[in-house]
Amino acid sequence: MAYIRCAACGKSYERQDEVELDIAHTVLHKECPENPKGLEVIDEGTFEEIVLRYPFFDEKRL
Repeated sequence: MAYIRCAACGKSYERQDEVELDIAHTVLHKECPENPKGLEVIDEGTFEEIVLRYPFFDEKRL
């Protein structure tokens, strides 16, 4: 099974992790110390909420 990992710290997401989605569709832990805070954030919520909200995420990768 493949997992989506934080682009900043490389850790796999848990369903209830708080995340941000930026305009490049990159998912980052909201409180990740490695988060570059470079691009505009377009949405935030739990990892599960974000993945379910956007059709470009493949549900098999959860």
